[in-house]
Amino acid sequence: MATDPPDTDHGGLKASRPVDLDAYRFAVSQLTAEVDLKSGPGSESDIEALLTARTAETEFHPVLECAPDGKDAALAQLLSEVRQYRPNDRSSASDVSGLVRIYLLSQIDAMWWSGADTFETDEDVVGSTDLVSMEVLRRRGLLHFKYRLQARGLMGRSRDWAFRRLMPRRQPHTAGIRFTHARPELIALLNQLAQEFAASAPPGTPALWVTSATRSVEHQRHLRELGYAAMIPSAHCFGFASDVEMRWFAEFGADRILAELLLEHQRSGLCNVIDEGQAWHVCINPAAVGELRRAYDALLAA
Repeated sequence: MATDPPDTDHGGLKASRPVDLDAYRFAVSQLTAEVDLKSGPGSESDIEALLTARTAETEFHPVLECAPDGKDAALAQLLSEVRQYRPNDRSSASDVSGLVRIYLLSQIDAMWWSGADTFETDEDVVGSTDLVSMEVLRRRGLLHFKYRLQARGLMGRSRDWAFRRLMPRRQPHTAGIRFTHARPELIALLNQLAQEFAASAPPGTPALWVTSATRSVEHQRHLRELGYAAMIPSAHCFGFASDVEMRWFAEFGADRILAELLLEHQRSGLCNVIDEGQAWHVCINPAAVGELRRAYDALLAA
């Protein structure tokens, strides 16, 4: 789907005016390729000049102008991210061009959801009446996807490490989900993706694996401190985004099938998708909220 839907009210939040997201994503792809060519020792000033010049072009305007503090602030934040970037094993951005790509594509999420309320603290996530418990739904057999709870304490982390070493194909190498509270619409989207993936993946492929869902701003900042490419604002902190495992499914010959499934739903306008390497980020389009909520209600009624 080439354009974002026209203005529509979704629970007090208005979707952005029509935007050619295909053109924006193509421009981001071209820009990150240029950044990659310029990367190297002493290239910082050249990359900053390139980013400043290219993001001033018309293809970038519709999305960046919708940033919470405007286009100039979005560019300033991007330049700050680039200056502070240091490669590490935790970050989903393996290089500067990857960081630029992730940041710019995350601006689609920000354009869609910057008017919504964020979950500022961990207590806000746990105490929210807008979220439902995935653990309760899992016990009722209503989830078609899988996830693992984040281990607490040294003993729990040691157990998980040993489990991964002994049975590496049993589950992906991830830290696990910190919060099992999620918006009903996100659960409906993940269930839909999981069912379609199960129908198209090779026999023996495990179910769709979710590595992250709702986060608080507090936790997002903590992830940044640890070296992760955790952008702020983030649709995770609005409750409308999730990360799904990708790299692990290569062991089953199913990673490309999952990637194409996610991109197909992006083309249909259902979501925004960002390739972050091991996991892919998926954010709900506000225009899809009503449909997904009806799907969740039907899940409970079945």
